[in-house]
Amino acid sequence: MGAVTALYSATIGLVQTDIKKVLAYSTVSQLGYMFLACGVGAYAAGIFHLMTHAFFKGLLFLCAGSVIHAMGGEQDMMKMGGLRKKIPITYWTMLIATLAIAGIPGFAGFFSKDEILEAASSGPHAHISLWLMGLIGAGLTSFYMFRLVFLTFFGNARFDEHKVHVHESPKNMTAPLIVLAFLSIFGGWFAAPRLIGGVDHFEEFLHPVFSAYAPPDAASADLQTKLADDGASNEQLRLVQTHGAFSDNASPAMDLVRSLLGWPVIVAILGLLVAWWFYIRKPELPKRVAQSVYGLYTLLLNKYYLDEFYAALIVRPLLWISTNVLWHVVDEGVIDGTVNGTARVARESGGQLRRLQSGNTRSYASWVVIGAVCFTVLLLGILGMVAR
Repeated sequence: MGAVTALYSATIGLVQTDIKKVLAYSTVSQLGYMFLACGVGAYAAGIFHLMTHAFFKGLLFLCAGSVIHAMGGEQDMMKMGGLRKKIPITYWTMLIATLAIAGIPGFAGFFSKDEILEAASSGPHAHISLWLMGLIGAGLTSFYMFRLVFLTFFGNARFDEHKVHVHESPKNMTAPLIVLAFLSIFGGWFAAPRLIGGVDHFEEFLHPVFSAYAPPDAASADLQTKLADDGASNEQLRLVQTHGAFSDNASPAMDLVRSLLGWPVIVAILGLLVAWWFYIRKPELPKRVAQSVYGLYTLLLNKYYLDEFYAALIVRPLLWISTNVLWHVVDEGVIDGTVNGTARVARESGGQLRRLQSGNTRSYASWVVIGAVCFTVLLLGILGMVAR
């Protein structure tokens, strides 16, 4: 479910033109990565990505708000462009957040996303299909996020500059952007030593919580047994349990090269280059591609018609039930019918009893006599029953 969510939402983000919708589906996709991590047993990596995602996604949404503020409320990226020099603080901070979410080395998202994809490919519950879906989603994330940057900040202005007075946001809006930009760069460096065979300090911090739920792989178990037989210390055994088996021939330099030139980095750079080619080098190309695959483009633009499916399957049936059953039958028929029926009986009964108040003295005397007779009969009947 995590892998499918990550990939599915990333494909929707490819064609959205509302700057906030792109970020919204990006958020759904990144949540998919967090659940993918939990699904393959990399709980610490999932929580780590939750933390780094808070930095760069919070920054992206605040930057989007700054852009919308600068554009006088406009959210359509197709009506922006050329904002890079007009709102430089917003541009640079949003670029940093984009580099982070794309997984470019050195930025926060690189460390957490790399751990998730590594666990999906080599962890105790790894599977090639999970890794492949996560990898494709990472490439699509890089593409649609740099598409957002290029459409918003580069190229010619696609709005009337005489009507829209583009201006940088005030300091109370840009100051949080700068703070989050700093965290989007350095917020993932807790795991930096891991790139050269060292300790992931964030995973180390969470080890007491997740150690009981993350069974070691077979190599780690064998290594722990061997070290225990050789008289290794408890600290050495704990490090092996936390970080898995290691090779005697492992080279920190090779570990670093593998991390910086691995598939996640390659697809991130590829997504950046494709976005640059589409929206900077050949800006007429996206329209031609959309026309050539119009059916697929329409499917993605309409979010796989999930909203329409949801409306047909859930919303409209519930609306029909609430209108024809709950409203007309239960509310009007039962509840209103009971209340109104009681009122009608009381009103009609009162109308009939009102006729007795005629104001005629002889009529009142007759009723007094009838009442006295009825009372006497009732009294005699009671006395007869008591006598028996």
